[in-house]
Amino acid sequence: MTPAFWCIVIAIFMNYLLAGLGGWLTTQQTGRLDIRYPRLQAQSLTGMAARVNAAQANSWEILTVFACTVFIAHLAGVPASQSALPAYLFIASRILYCACYTFNLIPWRTVVFVVGIFACLWLIKMAASYSG
Repeated sequence: MTPAFWCIVIAIFMNYLLAGLGGWLTTQQTGRLDIRYPRLQAQSLTGMAARVNAAQANSWEILTVFACTVFIAHLAGVPASQSALPAYLFIASRILYCACYTFNLIPWRTVVFVVGIFACLWLIKMAASYSG
């Protein structure tokens, strides 16, 4: 498995870590974890618990974009050694993004989000140069 594919696995694992942290913070804030209606409970959260839940939701959304760009680069024939760097950059940006979101570091959250998007665009650019 290439480094970029391992980065997809890492990104998935990070989302589950965020889910665990979000569940713990939710329990700290509300006294219980509502497994029957977790999304309804999440709407009532405030502070760090709300931000971690939002970071997790965003992480699931961007995971699709990242995974697709990794597959596009792979299918276009981009060598694994070249797709590794943007994939690592994406993972680093997601770690920083989640930290910035959790600790309410504005505008840094937006800056590191854009770095992650740049990493995805970098993979697409490499795919375009190898396929055509």
